[in-house]
Amino acid sequence: MAAPAPGVALVLALPEHLESFLEIWTRRMGLAGYLAFTTAKREDCTLSFQWFLEPLLERLRQGGSAPGFETLIRNADGWADPLVETARRHHSRGVTAGMFLGCLQTLVHSIEEIIEAQDAPAAERAAALHLVRRYGDAYAAIVMDGWDAKSGHETRRRLDATNRELTLGKNKFENMLAAISDMVLVVGEQGVIAEANEAAVVSLGRDPVGEALWDALGLEGHSMADLRRFYPVESSHEIPMADGRFLEMKFVPLSTVSLASTESLVVLSDITPHVTQRAILERVVSQRTEDLLREKSQLEEMNITLRHVLGSIEKEREEFGRAVAHTVKTVMLPALARIRAQDDPAVRKGYADVLEDQMVRLAPGTDGGQDARLLKLTPAELRVCRFLQAGSSTKDIAEAMHLSPGTVQTHRKNIRKKLGLQGQGVSLYTFLQTIDAAFSPIG
Repeated sequence: MAAPAPGVALVLALPEHLESFLEIWTRRMGLAGYLAFTTAKREDCTLSFQWFLEPLLERLRQGGSAPGFETLIRNADGWADPLVETARRHHSRGVTAGMFLGCLQTLVHSIEEIIEAQDAPAAERAAALHLVRRYGDAYAAIVMDGWDAKSGHETRRRLDATNRELTLGKNKFENMLAAISDMVLVVGEQGVIAEANEAAVVSLGRDPVGEALWDALGLEGHSMADLRRFYPVESSHEIPMADGRFLEMKFVPLSTVSLASTESLVVLSDITPHVTQRAILERVVSQRTEDLLREKSQLEEMNITLRHVLGSIEKEREEFGRAVAHTVKTVMLPALARIRAQDDPAVRKGYADVLEDQMVRLAPGTDGGQDARLLKLTPAELRVCRFLQAGSSTKDIAEAMHLSPGTVQTHRKNIRKKLGLQGQGVSLYTFLQTIDAAFSPIG
């Protein structure tokens, strides 16, 4: 496959540089003094760029070489017709040949600036520049050749028709601005309001034309640079008014529509009902949030209290377990040993009664009447207790048990010690009367 001719690759890549072209062309038009007279929109400039390049690109895409200047100026295949028709429209609107040709040259020079900025060999850039200039020169020759072809009468007829068209268009947009409920202000590059629709006059209670925008709306800043910094054009802004209303404001730079315009549209909508409703919802949400936080705090306090209660219950359970283990180890197991070793049925029954009473005490919800200390007594001491509980004297007990009174006194002394009555000023007889059914009848 043959390599493309010099400069062809650079020319074929030019559509990728549309944004650079628009920026460069706007700058060059301004420097040449044409920008203030044009009404071209961004779309118009984009079409001019495409109409200029497309015939050249079409030839190069098909692998052919660009025709020579002599062939191009004949316009045999109508390749220049879109731009020629554009020239006729401008002519009918009163644009002079010099101004149109100057604008065309700024377009060509802008494309050349893009080519010269490319990172390509000098020979490639020179070849691409030669192709673009050939088409630019041919366009200029064709346009100038037909510029004065129309008669003066035809020119005036076209100019009148264009003026009527522009007047109708102007009236249409004025009626649209007057009909909409939103406020629309047109602001110059110095921030002074140049136009206001009827809705703006009614809403502000006066005609704000001639006022600075920041004074008319109470905005921050005292210049358009301040406003662009505080109120970026890509966003909507909520602004409070002195009368209590809230407006939504949006800037629309007209340069995004017409490259020549330095003015901006300021569109304002009354959003007071929405702001009021939002404030109500915010208060409700705030109140609900406070309620939830308070409930959360209460639940946390309850949780802490519950943990303390559970801790106390666990501590009591552990203490109860230790008490049971102590009772089993120090009272019940020794008592069982005595029961196994005792031959007297009455004594065995006495121990069994006390042991049963202690087991009942360990069961939750029950209340035994026996004293576990009785399980510490010997069989002889238990018999002495039964006599004492029945009201017998020491002498009677000694005779009944075939013991000396001194031995009975020794038993009484040991009984008081085992029952923990020493030094408490409580008689043994009185203590034994407080124990229900502690002993079997004296046999």
